[in-house]
Amino acid sequence: MGAPWRIVAFPLILPWRDEFWTLPLYFPDLRVGVTPNWPEQLPYEGMPLPPEAEVHPHEFQHYHPGDFRQWQAFEKYRQDQGEGDDMIQAIRSYGQAAAPEPPPSPKAWSLAWQLEKMQADQEAQLLLVDKGEDWLKDIFKAEPWEDRAGLGPAPGVEEMVDPELAQLRYRLWRHVLAPHLQDRSVPLLLGRTSRTLFLTLKGWPNWTVPRTLRLALPGCRSGAQWRTVCGDPGRPPWQPQFGELLDALLTTLADGREPQAALGELQKLAEDELVARWPWPDAWNWNLEIWAPDSAPDETAPVLCWSGAGAAIPPG
Repeated sequence: MGAPWRIVAFPLILPWRDEFWTLPLYFPDLRVGVTPNWPEQLPYEGMPLPPEAEVHPHEFQHYHPGDFRQWQAFEKYRQDQGEGDDMIQAIRSYGQAAAPEPPPSPKAWSLAWQLEKMQADQEAQLLLVDKGEDWLKDIFKAEPWEDRAGLGPAPGVEEMVDPELAQLRYRLWRHVLAPHLQDRSVPLLLGRTSRTLFLTLKGWPNWTVPRTLRLALPGCRSGAQWRTVCGDPGRPPWQPQFGELLDALLTTLADGREPQAALGELQKLAEDELVARWPWPDAWNWNLEIWAPDSAPDETAPVLCWSGAGAAIPPG
């Protein structure tokens, strides 16, 4: 058996959710990117947000209204004047192999970082909206309001994501976390829109139902609950066995073998050791999905997904 699978959180910048207290129970060696507002008690080392992720408005202070339009007009004039030179150059280079595209400049990566930061900020605001819906339920529950048909999600669609945006965020993730994305690495989708981002990369909307295995695991949503489950050693006694069984399941899927036996062992561990000995009778479930590789030639590894991350987001 080879080296264990490396599990890497997606996306790159991941705003804090209370449900993430569950992560150290099942993924103690999880690799993370930028972790804004994550508690220091968790055994994860997040990277600092680089300066290029921040937008600097002062860079444009020396421009005056209309300067950008004048510059665009000048660029168009230069392009029109250079059409003849471009034709001569095309004739001279006819039949020659196309030159490889230059690698993205540092400025391009800076813009990608800024976009990722904007997406993370937006996700953090949407989390507040999610909590606001729960607060409104508490406010209105005392009144006998009539049930009315609301605006539900569009049939077969959970969310719409721009394919180019999905590609950019995925490439930035791979660029920054490259040391952790070697052989035998698997993403763990934790962001509010990460599920739809990956489905978009697979070819949304034609590829919206991956071959999925599901595993219900009891979870935590507070530091006190997490410390109770971990106990004095700092990790639950069943954690090493869970890691071994999950690793065996991922290997089985990557090799194209039938996963039911490996999944059954994980489910048995969850029922006999976790649920049966959970400190609270009414456990909140962390629903883990394992997306099996499909038949695509570049698809060789499974994907892990917490189904509670954006599982029912309306379009828009």
